[in-house]
Amino acid sequence: NMSKNDDEKLVDILTGEAVMALLAQDSPVFAEHVVAQLQTMAASERNPIRQRAFQRAIAELISAAGQSDQNSAFFGNDDWPESEPTLH
Repeated sequence: NMSKNDDEKLVDILTGEAVMALLAQDSPVFAEHVVAQLQTMAASERNPIRQRAFQRAIAELISAAGQSDQNSAFFGNDDWPESEPTLH
């Protein structure tokens, strides 16, 4: 049986894995993209403990994203531009 602390650690690890996957794909790392990545990863997860952690990570991100006025960056830095400036 996992302790609450282990459970939270697993949520953080899975969220980190989703963020790393997005970065590897050069995808934006807004909450909605991380949620979509977590949902993709959860779809093929057979381990019930990890499956629960995915669901919790998704719920936490959706909740956190809902609390911000606009679609601010996942890392909570509101003054980041929506997209990278293009260099000519």
